[in-house]
Formats: sequence, structure tokens, C-alpha cells
Amino acid sequence: MVHVKKVEIFGFKSFGFKNTTVQFEPGLVSISGPNGSGKSNILDAIIFAMGENKPKIMRVDKLRSLIHDIEGNRRGPKMARSSVHFDNSDRKIPVDSDVVEITREMDANGENTYYLNKKKTNRSHILDLLDMANAGLGQLNAVQQGTVTRISEFTSEEKRKTIEDLIGLSYFDEKKAESVKQLDEADRRLEIALAKMGEIKKRIDELEEERNQKLRHDILERELNRYKAIAAANKLKVISGQKESKESTLGSVTSEITTFDEERSVLRTEIGTLESEKSKLMTEANDYTKAKSSLDAEIAAAMEQYEIDNSAISASKKRIEQINSRIPEIQKELEEINTARSDIDTQILKIKDSIEETNTKKNKINSDLESIDSQRNKILDEQSQAAAKKSEIDEKIRTLTNQLNDAKLKLSKLQHEQEESKRKIELNTAKLEGLEHGIEELTSSKSKLESMIKNHNATIVELKSRIKNLQLKKSKIVSDMDEWGEILEKSNKAATRYESKIKTVKGFMHEDYTVAKLKEDAEKLGIEGLVYEMISWDKQYERPILAVSSDWIKAIIVKDFATLLGIAEFARSRKLPKLKIIPLDAIPKFKLKLPKESGVIGVLADFVRCKPAYSELKTFLFGNIVLTKTRESAYNVSQSGYKAVTLDGEYFEAKGGTVVIDIDSKISKLTKLISMTSDVDGLFQSINAVKKYLLIKKNSIKKLDDAIQSNSDRLSISEQSLASVNENYSHLKPRIESTLAMKEQLTKRISDLTSRDKTIESEVLTTESQVESLLERISIVEDNYASGEQARIANELSKINLKKAEIEKLYTTIANEYRDKSSQLTTLETQDNREKSQSNRLNDEERSLNLEKEELQTKISELEVQKESKNEVLVKLREKEQDLIETSGSSIGQLKEFDDKLKVLSEKDRELTKQINSLERQSDSLNRDLRDLTENENKLKQILSAFGFDKDMETFDVESIVQGLSAELASLNALNAKAPETYLEVSYGYRSMSTRKNSLEEERNSIVKFIEDIEKDKRQTFLDAFDKVDKEIKLIFNKMTGGNAWLELQNEDDIFNSGISYLIQFPNKPKRESTSISGGEKTLAAIVFVLALQKLKPSPFYLFDEVDAHLDAPNSERLSNILEERSKESQFIMVSLKDSVVQKAKLIYGVFPKNGVSNVVTYKDKRMPSVRNS
Repeated sequence: MVHVKKVEIFGFKSFGFKNTTVQFEPGLVSISGPNGSGKSNILDAIIFAMGENKPKIMRVDKLRSLIHDIEGNRRGPKMARSSVHFDNSDRKIPVDSDVVEITREMDANGENTYYLNKKKTNRSHILDLLDMANAGLGQLNAVQQGTVTRISEFTSEEKRKTIEDLIGLSYFDEKKAESVKQLDEADRRLEIALAKMGEIKKRIDELEEERNQKLRHDILERELNRYKAIAAANKLKVISGQKESKESTLGSVTSEITTFDEERSVLRTEIGTLESEKSKLMTEANDYTKAKSSLDAEIAAAMEQYEIDNSAISASKKRIEQINSRIPEIQKELEEINTARSDIDTQILKIKDSIEETNTKKNKINSDLESIDSQRNKILDEQSQAAAKKSEIDEKIRTLTNQLNDAKLKLSKLQHEQEESKRKIELNTAKLEGLEHGIEELTSSKSKLESMIKNHNATIVELKSRIKNLQLKKSKIVSDMDEWGEILEKSNKAATRYESKIKTVKGFMHEDYTVAKLKEDAEKLGIEGLVYEMISWDKQYERPILAVSSDWIKAIIVKDFATLLGIAEFARSRKLPKLKIIPLDAIPKFKLKLPKESGVIGVLADFVRCKPAYSELKTFLFGNIVLTKTRESAYNVSQSGYKAVTLDGEYFEAKGGTVVIDIDSKISKLTKLISMTSDVDGLFQSINAVKKYLLIKKNSIKKLDDAIQSNSDRLSISEQSLASVNENYSHLKPRIESTLAMKEQLTKRISDLTSRDKTIESEVLTTESQVESLLERISIVEDNYASGEQARIANELSKINLKKAEIEKLYTTIANEYRDKSSQLTTLETQDNREKSQSNRLNDEERSLNLEKEELQTKISELEVQKESKNEVLVKLREKEQDLIETSGSSIGQLKEFDDKLKVLSEKDRELTKQINSLERQSDSLNRDLRDLTENENKLKQILSAFGFDKDMETFDVESIVQGLSAELASLNALNAKAPETYLEVSYGYRSMSTRKNSLEEERNSIVKFIEDIEKDKRQTFLDAFDKVDKEIKLIFNKMTGGNAWLELQNEDDIFNSGISYLIQFPNKPKRESTSISGGEKTLAAIVFVLALQKLKPSPFYLFDEVDAHLDAPNSERLSNILEERSKESQFIMVSLKDSVVQKAKLIYGVFPKNGVSNVVTYKDKRMPSVRNS
């Protein structure tokens, strides 16, 4: 199994500029350490070596920031290097080596260099090799910090896209895109063909109209040509006049040019004379300059020779000194070489003797080999003859073998397709069984949920009923208590109020008190009642009645006078205050006669009501009172001797003696109040009893509240459970529907695969029969033409080859020995020759140095003599130079005079030239115009000639006629003169185009079918991956939490344009979408999703960087158990601070910082073999 065996880090991030080596083993490896220690940098170093180029993945702003920067004063190149050693014993990485080492170096400029097993390579090659082993960067095998958080926030489309990327659906998209491109091309070709057919059909319809218009076109063309000829004749006359004018102007310009040219020739002759005289003067000046430069050159050459001789003398003297020091050294080296050569000669003699013996053995073996080779050649000749006979048979067998191989290849493909078909059938059957089992479970769950819903509903109804009864009971008690409270409050207030009034009344002791006391024994004393109790009246008469009866309204009513006396005696004995008593039998009977006065209403007694037994009472009180409407009426009546009262309560005595006015008086019922004294005392006792009763009821309400709360809590729990069950039930229905739809799809898939399997099976049987037939034919040919001669030849050849191999082995040993000795001899001879050559070289050098010394001494003498003579020559040249300087004349004045004259003449020459050039340009313009006019004249003559006219023809203005005919002719310029012939050709082409259209439609249909097949394969591949991830999620999530998690396609009809829902249901919680749960739950769900995705394309190793950081202790423990189990199949290198992971790891690394540099220490499980780190 491929796994990371070792990582070597140098200058990478927090690892300093020293080699840090971290050894790894298969299984679970834990890396831990404090925050900021650099533990995650180990994983970064691994992915850096594997070719990661995204700085954000390695948590830096740019790649150059990966180079260690703490040791800023370090000398030497700054670079980052990471080497990862992979165990490749199973050759999963396609490199023929047990260990594959990948190294990446990055210099300070950000330039990267990759090495594969110490050999330079490129990044793409590294990525390709790792991808072949499912260990590339895109396999989700490196989960960095924050990756889990990002995955937890994936949308449904991003989840689907992640699965597509991992299983490589882009391959299908590329094939589809290529096919769609071909389809577009086919559609375009078909569209072009249809368009062409439409155009051709339209063209056929147009040809007849073109043919009819051709005649009109010819007539217009003839007329237009005639009028064009007339127009050309008009233009020809104009051009001829212009031509004559231009020719006249050209003649005058040419004569002016000739005059100016003659003047310029004379002037240039004078300039030439002056130039020759000036040139002669310049020649004389040049002779002096040449003599001077020649003399300077001779002086420089003499000086150079003098300095050369001087430096040569100095160099020769220095060389003599070097030679004198070198000769003693050479003599010493020669003595050492002679001593060494004597030892080498002795060794050479010994080796030559040994080589002679070895050479003898070698010659003997060579003779034996020649003998065996002759025998072998003889057998090979026999074998060649047998092979020649068999070549024809071999050709037949080869042909049959090729056919057999083709048949076997076809059979292999069919068998592979059959196996793949069966595998898919088994896989889909297993899925179908799983779905059926899942449907049974879902149906069972549905029944359970329905039962639970029913039970919860019954419980809720019962609890609601209980709560309702309790609440009714409570509301009744509360209502009673409110009533009793209100009664109590009113009673308390009334008792307190009446008690105060009674005390006040008792203090005054007036007649109301007397009445009240007497009424306590009213029945015993014979009291019928009080006046205001015995009578009644309407509201409108209250004021006059109270005004009249104010003194008698509270009088006691008795039947007779005897009763009156008894009551008076009783009052006196009780020492009661005053009282008024009216005996009924003492009231006289009379009827008042009303006065005749306006405004009189009637007798007041007629407006008072009472029982018939007490009618005397109202007669006594109101029978002599006249009721009037107004004050004036009452006064007038009173003056007549009547008592009168108005409706407003103004009471007039007879004869106007007194007036009583009642404005708003009331009957004070103090009597009743005083009689209530005993009742008030009883009321206070009742109030105390009610208070005790209310206290008891409050306790009852508290008990009822406790019971209501208890039942409400149970109701809330039941309602929550019912809501959860209802939600699960509502989600269960679409799951059942989805599962049934999936079952139907799988059933259809199995049916299609079974049908294809039967077809393949028949093809396999046919191909197997063909293979057996070919094998039988090959066997017959081999049996018919087999010969024992070949076997005998092969046996003899084998024996001779074995014998030859033994002799060659012995020969090789002796040859090696001979070669070694020869090599030693050659080495010694080479050494001897080298020493001899060195000796000769030194002798030659010594002789050469002595000779050179003599030559140098002679040379120094000669140079001294030459130096003196050259010095004399140099002195003479200096004197000659001085003479030339003194004799030099002044010719500058003469040259200036010539230049002035030449300047004046040249100016005149330029003026003439300028005028001539202007005239020549004018002449050229006239010539061009004449050429154009001549050319136009010739063209117009040709037009006239072509139309059959001459320049003397009659002319007139035809411009408007030509324009009209040209416009009409232009409107007919699309005519086709060969319309009939073209019509036949186009009709034939239309029929051939129809056949072409049919073939293009067939091609398009085949491409469409291929695209549909690609879509089917893509969908099947995705669904297989989806099922695998879904299964892994269910398994892992259940292991970690005991809950349920699954994937659902949001739209099964369009899975590639919709998303994937990741549903989570923790124990005792309703299900939720993964993006709608808490932060810790999201992390857990994302880790489960990552682990499930990794099962799609298992990698030989995984790198986890603190993926468990947000997990609590129980979930971290469960994650470590899963990783420990998976580490049996793949290597897991995990950076973690959780104890559960560290405990499960077989190899533990600790990382700590020191002086800004990360250091690594090891703790190893004793069960594992030892690992060394540096």
C-alpha cells in the first residue's frame, strides 16, 4: 500500500534552515502541539512537495512567504525545500522503484524546481503520477483548516458539484460537448442543405421571369449604345479644344527653359576654372601635411622601437633570475623519479610472468570453444533445414493464431461486458433489495408513526379535557370567590358605614331613634307602619307631597287610640325622645270642595296611593290640600281660605300665613338604619366566616393550578412529540414516494441490463464456439506437421549450449583475471612511462633553460647596442621636425579669396537651377495633361468606332436620355441570358439535394442517440456514486451519533440542474437540513460528509488538519474510532489536540517552537517498531 514514509523539510515556513526529517508509518499518525508551534506546517510541506500552488491553501499570502524568514541574518541562499518519500512496493505509483521520492525546491525569486528520485522533472508529470495512484491534490485526501467549515456551508448545488468532480463526470460532459458540437455541425449542414433547397426552389421560380425580361434588356442596350456614341462625340470636341490650348502653352515654356539653361552653362564654366585654381593651391598645402605626418610616423616608430628594446632588456634579466632558481628544483625532482622507476620495473617483471601463465590457460579454453562452436554450427544447420520445412506450416498457424487472438479479444470484451452487466445487475438487485427492505422499514415506520399520532391525539384530547374540567372548576371557584369577594368588600364597607351612622344617630337620640326602637317590637305594640311606608306617589308629585307632609312623613300608624296610649306609655318607660302617632280610627271622613280658580289641578290626596284600609291616612294628610300648577294660582287659592301647594313644592297655608318650599328634600331612613344594629353585628360575624371560606378556596385554586400545570406540561410534551411525529410522518411520505420511484427506475435498469445480458450471452457462446474451432484447427495443423527431429535437435543444442556456457564461464573468469593483470601491467607501465616522460621533460626543461639563459644574455648585449643607435636616429628626426615647422608658409588667405568668388557664382547657379526646375515641373504637368487628353481622345474615337459612328456625326444633349436608359437597364442587370439551360441544371441539382438531406437527417439522428446514451451512462454513474455516499453517510452518522442522516435528490427528473439535500436527524430531535442546524452539529455533519466522499475514490493516505476542533469530547471519541478503523486500509496523518485521537494513534509527534523555529519530538506506541527522527 502506498503511504508517506518520510518527509524532509528545509527552510519551509516555521522550519529553519536545517534538515528536519519526520518518519511515518502506515495507520493513524497524530501530530500535536501548542497553537502557533508549526504542527500544521508539516502537512503544508507534504502538499507543497506534491505540487500545491495555491497560497491560500497553505495559509500564506504568496508562495515566497513559504520561505523561512525568522533567521534573517543567515548567510547562504534562502530557499524552501520539501521532500516526500512514498512507499511504492505495490507499484501503485507507476515508477519502477520501491521508494518514490518527490522533491520541490523554491528559491528566493519564487522559482520552483521538481525532482523525481533525484532527477529533475516538471510539476505536471508529478501530478499525473499521483493521480494514477488516487493520491493527487484533487482527491479530497488533504483536508485543511477551515475546509470542514466551508463544506458545512455548502449549498445543495455545491454538494452535487463536489460529487461530480470526485467521480469525474466532466469526462461525460466533454464527450457530450464534443457530440453536441458534431450535432451542431450536422444541424448546420442540414440547415444549409434545406436552405439551399429553398433557394434552388426559389431560383427555379425566378428563371422563367428572367428569360422573359431578356429581350427588353437587349433593346435598351442597343439604344443606350447609340446615345453613348453621341455623348462621346460631344466630349471629343471639347477635348480637342483643350489639347490645342495646352500645346501652345507647352511651346512657350520649352523656349524659356532653353534660354535659362544656356546662361547656367556659362556660369558653371567660370565656377570650374576657379575650382581648378583652388585645387592646385590645396595640393601644395597637402604636400606639407604629408611630409609632416610622415615625419611624425617615423618619430613614433623610433620611439616605439626604443621602448621595445628597453622593455625586452628588462624582461630578459627577470627571466634569467627565474631560470637560476628553477634549475636546482629540476635536479631534485630527477633524483626522486629515478628512485621510483627502479621499484616500478621490478613489479612489471613479476606481472609479465603471471600474465604469461594466464595466457596459456586462455589459449587452451579458446581451442575448446572452437571445437564446441563447430559442433553447435552443425546442429544449427540441421535446425535451419527443419525450420525451412516448417515455415509454411508456421505461416498457416500464425494466420490461425491471429484469427484466434481476434476471437479471444472479442470474447474477452464480451465476457468483460457480461461481467460488468452482471455486476451492475447484482449491484442494482442489491440496491433494489435494499430499497424494498427500506420500503418495508419505511412502511413499518409509517404504521408506527400513525399509531403514535393516534395515541398522541388521544392523550392530547384526554389532557385537554382534564385541563378544561379543571379550568371550569377553577373558573367556577374563582367566580364564586369574586362574588364572595365583592360581597365581602361591599359588606365590609356597608357594615363599617352603617356602624358609623348608627353610632352617630344614637348620639343624637331624635325621633328616628324612637321609631327604630319601637319598630323592633312593632307587632307586639300594634304598629301598622310609618307614613312613608304606607303611601306612594308618582315622581312628578313628590315635591308637593313632601312639602305638605314633612312633619308627618315619619309618624307611626296605629289602628286605634288605645294602641296609641300603649305606645306612648312604652316610649315613656324607655325614655325615648319625641314621636308622632296617627290612630286611623280617629281620622274624620270629609271631602274637600275645590275652589273655582284657574290653574287648580285637584286635591292632593287624589294623587297619593295607598291600600284601601289606609285611605283615611291620605285624607288626613292630603285631603284638605289643593294642588295647583303655578305659584300665583296657589297663592290665590290660599287667600280664599284653602291650603295650596304647587307642583314645584311651594306650600301656602290658608290665608297666606306661612309658606313652605320643598326644593329637593329626601326622606331620611334613619329608622331603618338604627334597626339594623343587630344585623350589622351579625354581618361582621358573617364577614369573618366568608374570609375563612375564601382562604380555603384559595388553597383549592392553588391545588387546581398545580394540577392544570402538570397536565399542561404533559400536554406540551405530547404536542411536541405529536409535532415531531407529524413532521417525521410528513417527511416520510416523500421518502416513500422517492424510494418507490427509485425502485421503479432500478427495476427498469435491471430489465434493460438483463435483456442486454442475454444478447451478450448469445454472442459469447458464438465467440467461444469460434475460439474452440480455431484451437482445434491449430492443434490439427501442429499434430500433422510435428516432427521428432526438431525435439532431438533442440535437445542436442541444449546440451552443447550448456557445455559452452560452462566453458564461457571459465573463460570469463580467466579473461577477467587476464584483464585485471593486464590492467595492473598497463597501470605500472603507464606510471613508468609517466615517470620516464617526467624525467625526460625535466631534462629537456633543464637543457632548455640553460640554452635560454645563454640566448638571453646574448640578446641583452645586442639590445643594448641597438638601443644606442635608435636613440641617435630619434634625435635626428626631432631636428627635422623643427625645420618643417619653421618653413611652413601661409596659403590660408588665397584659399579664402577663392571661396568668396565661388560662393557668389554658386548662388547665381542655384537661382537659375531653381527657375529651370520650376519651368520643367510646369512642362511635365502640361505633358501629363496632353497625354491624358490624347488618351481620352483615342478612347472616345474607339467608342465611336465600336458603335459604328465617326467624330463628324450630328450631336445634341443626350445626358438625360442616357441617365434614364441607364437606370432602366440597371434595374434589369440581374437577368440571366442562359435561363432555359440553367433551369434544367438547377432542377437536376434539386433532386440530388433531396437525397443529401435524407442522409444528413440519418447522421443527425445517430448523433442524438449517442448523446442520449452518454446522458444515461452519466446519470447511472452519478446515481451509483450518490447511493454509495448516501450509504456511507447513514453508516458513519449512525456510528457517531446514533441518529439518522441521508441524502435526497431535490429533483430526480433533472438531477444535474438541481441540488442534493443533506438531511440530519439527531436522536430525540426532528430532522433538519444540514445548513439549518447549530454550529457544532454542522461541523459533525460536514465531517461525516467528507468521510463519505472519500469512499468514492479511496486514497492511500489522508491529511487531516484539526478537523475535530469544533467537536465535543464524545463525538471526537467516535470520530477517532472511525479513523482508527479506516487506518487499516489507508494511512491517516492527523493534526489534532484531542486526547481521543492521540490515544488511538500508533505514532505520535509533538511540535514545539524554540527561537522562532519548529522542533519535532516523537512518542511511539511500544507495539510499533522504532522510528528515528532528526
